[in-house]
Amino acid sequence: MKDQQQQLQQQVQVTLSLRTTPPHTISVHDADPAEPLKLIASVRQTSSPFPDRPITLLTKYSCLDATPGEDAFFWRAMSPPKFTGGADDKNGNAPCPTPELPLQPPQRISGIRVSGDPNLLKRPADDSFTFITLPPVGKGQAEVTFELPPSRLVRRLGNKDETVGDKMKRFLRPGDTYKIVAARLGVNWWTFGSLEGEDGLLKKKIARWTFPDDLSLVREPSDDETDDVAHRLRDLVDLHDVNSLSSRSAVEGEQRPVVREMRADGWVFGEPKAGLNIVCEASEREASFTIIE
Repeated sequence: MKDQQQQLQQQVQVTLSLRTTPPHTISVHDADPAEPLKLIASVRQTSSPFPDRPITLLTKYSCLDATPGEDAFFWRAMSPPKFTGGADDKNGNAPCPTPELPLQPPQRISGIRVSGDPNLLKRPADDSFTFITLPPVGKGQAEVTFELPPSRLVRRLGNKDETVGDKMKRFLRPGDTYKIVAARLGVNWWTFGSLEGEDGLLKKKIARWTFPDDLSLVREPSDDETDDVAHRLRDLVDLHDVNSLSSRSAVEGEQRPVVREMRADGWVFGEPKAGLNIVCEASEREASFTIIE
């Protein structure tokens, strides 16, 4: 228990809460609403060993990836209502469960190197290389918005030749309420500091490398500049290992990062992934929508 409490004290805790936008409904007769339903994820720091410091997160490969066409957040996110009883329908049949809306993509993170500029700030935003900054503890929050048009909700249901409207009428039942549940909470790259400002990250170079999980967030400046740490740097963005002979990077002639020299040249490294703890704070009322006529 003591070790667990000590670990939590060494972590930055981020709390995520969910809500949908009014009127929190989708009509089976409106396949192209003027104002589509939206899911809003609010993210804030709730505790930190450095409560006065903002943090910046890479949204790619995380539950906050809102790039059009991506479903990173929706890893089995739309859960059907669970019926425990209720009146029989007009034909005397007991209520049946609503089908789950399968929004999980076939594969989220490829084992093949994405490739691109080693400075993540130079990667294209269209490929979801975007960042958000969370203010210090108690100083505010950041928000990420996901649009949920009917076409997105039913695109993996039915037959390819069916229209969105036909799918909605066949699979969605007026009166049913769906709840949105965050199943995978993960961020692959984060660091202390803000994007904006005189000394902001936008004026630096963001390296894809992340410090190993056993490196404490509370440390002396030189503790992360040793040869041992350099050998154990992790690449959680492009998923390759410069220290491995089987890695594609070996034939590309890439050198092992030298933290001290790169830092002096303006590079910023990711903090240990284990140093960031994301918890979800949501209720059915805040993150739900109802099917209507």
